[in-house]
Amino acid sequence: MEALIATVVLSIITSLILCELEKNRRERQASIRELEVLNLAKMAYDSKVDRLDLNGISVKIKEDAKGISIFDGEREAIKIEVKD
Repeated sequence: MEALIATVVLSIITSLILCELEKNRRERQASIRELEVLNLAKMAYDSKVDRLDLNGISVKIKEDAKGISIFDGEREAIKIEVKD
């Protein structure tokens, strides 16, 4: 009976650890994606192009008198506003 309880406790602890590792992996992937988007946006801006596609990432830059918006696909990744 004690062996069964120990096995159950061990499996619960293992499941919790695996869930946290998976969550950490997803967060790390999201951070890496954001970094890739920002690097690609910098390349696009430095090259003076308003759109750049690389490694499955598509970045659009919209610049106007109010500032610059950087889009990752349709999602606005960052917006920089100029203050008067």
